[in-house]
Amino acid sequence: MLPFDSEENYCLACALNEMIPALSAPQRRRWWGNMETAKRHLLYSLLSLQLPVQSRSEHAQGLAFAFLEDKRMNPAVAEDYVATGYRQGLITVNLAEADELSREMTRVQMNEPYRTLLGHFRHESGHYYFERLIRDDKHLVVFRQLFGDESLDYASALANYYENQRSLNSAYTDPSSPFISCYAQAHPLEDWAECWAHYLHMTDTTETAAQFGIIDADIDRSDFSSWSSHWERVTVALNALNRSMGLRDAYPFVLSDAVLTKIHFVHRVIDPR
Repeated sequence: MLPFDSEENYCLACALNEMIPALSAPQRRRWWGNMETAKRHLLYSLLSLQLPVQSRSEHAQGLAFAFLEDKRMNPAVAEDYVATGYRQGLITVNLAEADELSREMTRVQMNEPYRTLLGHFRHESGHYYFERLIRDDKHLVVFRQLFGDESLDYASALANYYENQRSLNSAYTDPSSPFISCYAQAHPLEDWAECWAHYLHMTDTTETAAQFGIIDADIDRSDFSSWSSHWERVTVALNALNRSMGLRDAYPFVLSDAVLTKIHFVHRVIDPR
């Protein structure tokens, strides 16, 4: 929606789209709707945190989205495989991730306890804001102390991760692990993006929990220690509720001291007060 006197053709969310799915089939309309719901959820968090959200058409360092298909979902397209990822301001999400069955099959195949469409958007936005907020900035020295050298060869690191992935799955349940997830071990930039996504999980979910009276409504997010303690209470409640319904844990993560230190760094980058 736009203000009646706006000269723009699209709202902020739609203005960020560079490629949407072909909408000839009703199923693709539903998938695109799932994409837009998750994207708007992301944008709400980014705007609430007063982070810069601009399109590539209006800013050289702007943000854009492309929702693409490959032959696995649509034999009529040229691409054999489309990877969800980020490059130079563009977040690409494979349309298959918007299909619940396809995404769940991938989650099981990859042996992941958590895989959501919103999680993809939050993770990939972390790569974008690394470039906007950290690269060549005063934060880079501390980043390298916590996460490692971001200049390490990315392709080689990912190839090594996927080759050894099955042996890394303890990251989710090891209380001494310095990584929030298995994928965070792939490369320092992926570790950052996973922690960035987790910070957005925490911000949005604690706000929702406060609105429903699960935690104090006047919680001060600037006090990271107190805020993270409230987060622990929320996650215990989340998992207990799911178990009562016979569902798997909604929150399959363990936050070690090292991981909390990394997430605190994300907090300081976003809110340096």
